[in-house]
Amino acid sequence: MAAVNNNFAKAEMLIRKPVSEVFEAFVNPVITSKFWFTKGSHKLEEGKSTEWTWEMYGFSLTVLTKVIEENKRIVIEWGNKEEETIVEWIFNP
Repeated sequence: MAAVNNNFAKAEMLIRKPVSEVFEAFVNPVITSKFWFTKGSHKLEEGKSTEWTWEMYGFSLTVLTKVIEENKRIVIEWGNKEEETIVEWIFNP
């Protein structure tokens, strides 16, 4: 049986843009690649996996999108098998 890790971190950021623009920046790799990773295989879609690549580090990562609530919340899972991390973004106007 795998151990459950209940550690978590919380960070907040004020972005002076409409929620819809910020949300789109996180789900659309064309926009996200301008500030985070260098390439995403496709837009985040609930229940589907996508590949994010950081070419400058020679590193890629598979991301499973667990929840998409448009303009409200995104939940993804990433990491090595049995060491997955859940990441949740909450968007507030």
